[in-house]
Amino acid sequence: MKIAICDDDETIRNQLRGFIFRYAGENTLDYKILEFCKSDSLLEQARQDPDIGILFLDIYMSPVSGIDLAETLRAEGNSCSIIFVTVSTDHYARSYEVDAEHYLVKPITYERVCQALSRCRGVLASSARCASFLSGGREILVPLKDIRYVEVFRNQTIVHAGRDITLRSTLETVAGQISDSRFLRTHRSFLLNMDYIDKRCGCDIYLKTGEKIPLSRTCEKIFEREYGRFLTASMTGTSL
Repeated sequence: MKIAICDDDETIRNQLRGFIFRYAGENTLDYKILEFCKSDSLLEQARQDPDIGILFLDIYMSPVSGIDLAETLRAEGNSCSIIFVTVSTDHYARSYEVDAEHYLVKPITYERVCQALSRCRGVLASSARCASFLSGGREILVPLKDIRYVEVFRNQTIVHAGRDITLRSTLETVAGQISDSRFLRTHRSFLLNMDYIDKRCGCDIYLKTGEKIPLSRTCEKIFEREYGRFLTASMTGTSL
């Protein structure tokens, strides 16, 4: 899935890109961002690329205004999610006519971008990354954002997500199936999703759910380095 940003202000494009990266990281989404400084370039690309699912669109653009561009896309049958980004509320009523998902008035904030993207759940669902596991003779797809941790217990590997999934696989095999930078080995028997970390107390890591995960001495230095990188990426809105 692709997200397009169209604004003639480079500062706004950079800000939106950072916010979208942060949101995607927090929700484990897989996507590509396209950036445009002219509306006609976006219009041409949107006509050719059906994978563009969300548009962040400035209204006061040239040579075609954001509203006119949206009306053209809708008239041509394009049903992508449109989020207007503008300095004025003057076109709020017209945004309904083109079935816009949201209307952001500058200056934008991360919280308001989150609200706008949350209204695009149907489109974003298709970009949610999942891991596929075989359990009890059937395939189970689990969104990576739902996996809190994976542990080896009594010769079985258990994936702790919305519900526990017991597998006949090694932890190394499961780590390969997940293959995401947010997951980190904290112990020879534990693989942890750093999104769920609340705090560390000595050799124990406490999750936001209240669960406790061990941190072995052999994994301590790697944990400190990678969790530091993870926190920095989360704060700056960049990807790991």
